[in-house]
Amino acid sequence: MAAKKKKSTTRSVTSLESLSDHVFFLDRALQSYSLRDALVALGARVEMHRDYFADNADDVDWLPEVARKGWVILTKDQFNWLERQAIINAGGRAFLLIPGRLPGAEQVAIICGALRRMLRLLKATPAPFVAKIYRSGEVALMPTKSPRPPISN
Repeated sequence: MAAKKKKSTTRSVTSLESLSDHVFFLDRALQSYSLRDALVALGARVEMHRDYFADNADDVDWLPEVARKGWVILTKDQFNWLERQAIINAGGRAFLLIPGRLPGAEQVAIICGALRRMLRLLKATPAPFVAKIYRSGEVALMPTKSPRPPISN
């Protein structure tokens, strides 16, 4: 009979233990009590847009404030160039759920399923960055230096 393998005593980078090292900020497009509760149940610290900003607050105004606090922004918005630059210029970190038009339970499942990848990225990639979370659970960085869009007359 083969001997049982010993469990490793080293901590994995993929462990959710470091989840509490970050504050996740749910913007107004993604804030839901079900997502907040699921993240908290896994050990995350979570803040919600409605607790700090008016519902009609411009993204370019609140994004830098949240970024400067060091909070990790979670959204399903597809930020425009100015909004991405606001995050980058403030040294922020953001994850965008792609596609955004999914039922709430599926959004929760995708984000919770992608947490290990998100934590790896947070550990390995210095701020600022913007990343996408895909329906498959894959997490990928977006370019931080995107060209300015053409000015229309």
